[in-house]
Amino acid sequence: MQNKKKKYKLKRNKKTNYVPALIALAVVICVTIGLLCAALIQSKKNETPQLASNNETSQQPVTEETTTSEPIVKIDVCMIGDMLIHEGVYKTGLESDGSYNFDHLFANILNDLSLADMKIVNQETILGGTEMGLGGYPAFNSPQEIGDAEVKAGFNIILHATNHTLDRGLSGVTNTINFWETKHPDVAYLGIHDSEEDAKDIYVYEKEGFKVAVLNYTYGTNGIAIPSSAPYCVDTLDDEAKVRDDIQRAHQLADMVIVCPHWGTEYVYDATSYQEYWTNVFLEEGVDVVIGTHPHVIEPVEELTRDDGHKMVVYYSLGNFVSNQDEIPRMIGGMAKLTLCKKGDTASIESYSFEPVVTHKRYGYKEITTYKLSDYTEELASQNKILSDPTCCYTGYFGCLCGATLFDYPTHGPSNFSVEYCKQFCRAVLGDMYKE
Repeated sequence: MQNKKKKYKLKRNKKTNYVPALIALAVVICVTIGLLCAALIQSKKNETPQLASNNETSQQPVTEETTTSEPIVKIDVCMIGDMLIHEGVYKTGLESDGSYNFDHLFANILNDLSLADMKIVNQETILGGTEMGLGGYPAFNSPQEIGDAEVKAGFNIILHATNHTLDRGLSGVTNTINFWETKHPDVAYLGIHDSEEDAKDIYVYEKEGFKVAVLNYTYGTNGIAIPSSAPYCVDTLDDEAKVRDDIQRAHQLADMVIVCPHWGTEYVYDATSYQEYWTNVFLEEGVDVVIGTHPHVIEPVEELTRDDGHKMVVYYSLGNFVSNQDEIPRMIGGMAKLTLCKKGDTASIESYSFEPVVTHKRYGYKEITTYKLSDYTEELASQNKILSDPTCCYTGYFGCLCGATLFDYPTHGPSNFSVEYCKQFCRAVLGDMYKE
């Protein structure tokens, strides 16, 4: 049977007219785009603050751009000068039961201390305690209750590197360290150590991430040799390379560095060549603040700038805070006050000032104390026992140690003591830094 070949008829598509459909599609697209544009415009209007009328301006919310503000942390510093505990000073704290209390020494500066974060005191004399036998000049040893009063007043940084550190040998240092470690373990004591490992540590005060390192050194120990068994027991300026290394390590640990040197020459009212030399060392190493002690009289305050713009403030000497010395200028001391500021990663000195103080020299139970010069009156001055000290004067700075030559007084000696004298002296030494 012969297979029939299937025949397929080619189907031809009819020609279609697309024009009406394209027109309709174009209309739909145009309408859609129009609606989207209208919606977008309305959205933008909703995001844009409307301009308020004059009487509604203060009540309208304003959309501000979000900015990242750098955190600002401030540290207030207050430091007082030499706690020179002569016999006449420690006897005023003797209680009827044989113990001691020295709260009266700081009674008139408590408010100033309460406003500071870092409260520093130069404890000139060693706190060996009564068991070693108390004593004044020239081989000092003070009651440990002096330290108790310092802590009660608010001091949290105690400086012990002074020329009197070894007045009672290594035992005096050991007793002092044991006192702080046992009675006040949270208080920082600087300048003395009980081990080589401890001597390598650098103290850093921290507040909200803002770190300030503090170093303390003495020019010497009154000719008393540092024990060979404990060469680390007191920090000195003898080894410049070590001091520079300490400062460099301090920079690695902290944002700012304060150095408290016990330096200069006693009863000289200006910086000596020794102080100037070390000032240059500190400036070279990028120290921020230098607060000096030892001369027992006040010395100028200076702001120095390194070639690269780094600034350093130097208080050459704060003088005595309390003592039983003679000569009027030794009754005048000062408090260093600074505000340190850190904004982001940048730390700087925001402000600094010098607050003069006056030792109110008195004898008897809790009689001796210290006032701010701004609070001292002529009535108080008339009661100061400096007035009854022997009428004498020795040739020295400003023509004489009592300052009479400087002020063209007809007589010399302590009889010239008055509030006005104290102000004149501050003007002469501090210049514009003294603000009445």
